[in-house]
Amino acid sequence: MRNDRNPWKIAGLAVLAVLAVVVIVLGVRVAGLIDLTYTEMHLTPTPVPPYGNVMQVTIDPSLPTPAPMLRSGSEGEEVIELQTRLKELGYYTGEIDGQFGPGTREAVTLFQQQHGLGADGIVGQETRETLYSENAHPMETAEPVKAALAGMTAEGLPMLVNRTHLLPEGYIPADLVNMNTYCDPSIVTIKYNGTQADRTAVDALMAMLAQAHQEGITVWQISSAYRTVAYQQALFDEQKKEYLDRGFSEERAISATRQTVADPGSSEHHLGTSFDITVPGVSFKGTKQAIWLAEHCWEWGFILRYTEEKESITGFLAEPWHFRYVGVEHSIPMRNSGLCLEEYLELYGQ
Repeated sequence: MRNDRNPWKIAGLAVLAVLAVVVIVLGVRVAGLIDLTYTEMHLTPTPVPPYGNVMQVTIDPSLPTPAPMLRSGSEGEEVIELQTRLKELGYYTGEIDGQFGPGTREAVTLFQQQHGLGADGIVGQETRETLYSENAHPMETAEPVKAALAGMTAEGLPMLVNRTHLLPEGYIPADLVNMNTYCDPSIVTIKYNGTQADRTAVDALMAMLAQAHQEGITVWQISSAYRTVAYQQALFDEQKKEYLDRGFSEERAISATRQTVADPGSSEHHLGTSFDITVPGVSFKGTKQAIWLAEHCWEWGFILRYTEEKESITGFLAEPWHFRYVGVEHSIPMRNSGLCLEEYLELYGQ
């Protein structure tokens, strides 16, 4: 009889049988693990992180909400509240419109100066707390200097204000108007809310620009008019800080600032009769508006105050946008003689 029992075949079958048993055992265990995992997921759901940064810290609701810092360009209810308070104390004279413009900044700066705070024109925590505290006092004013007209001496001559002739102590223009509401917007745009100037000078300005419109010269803007000494100080300090941040020494920063910003008390803008007249969005020099004014401003009592040929006398770089009202009794003789204000006043004995 033939023996068909090959030992290699018998060993292979045995191995297959063992592997089959192992697969069955592992399958049972894995199925058990899946069932266990499914059960655990339902008993303890996977936590979902909150929207945003999962590392964020919940702020204690018992802590007070920090008040926003108010500065130029701010607007809204907080600015209305600020303007109302400043007006109650006599620091702000403009409209309560919720717009933090130059007028509001001037008021804040003056308040800070009279309360021993850093006069930066920005309402931070310290300024806010002082403003709304019992320690806030009304604005302290000096007796205004008497003059026949704003920017004029008692003798009827234009008042000289420059680097060597500072604004008389206590000078305050007596008849300021809010140009935003006083001026016809179809004739001129007032760039900043709360811009003020002397009424007589504004009337002359509007008559001059109305004539320009009739001659086809349109699109006018007033970028600056009356400034308090406190506001001028803030402008000077701001420009000086920019130079210091760029690595300038204190002395060099002050010198560089004086090239473009007048020292507090030396700016004609303190008089209320000077205007920076511009065209929105373009350099004013060489525009048809600048050319027209340089030729015709004298007829309405204005002078082009700072010219290139007189820089060594006036002490300021040429500003083709800066015009000052002095009245036709002075502007016409100055035009005819070619004298700047310093030369004109020296001729008349000031």
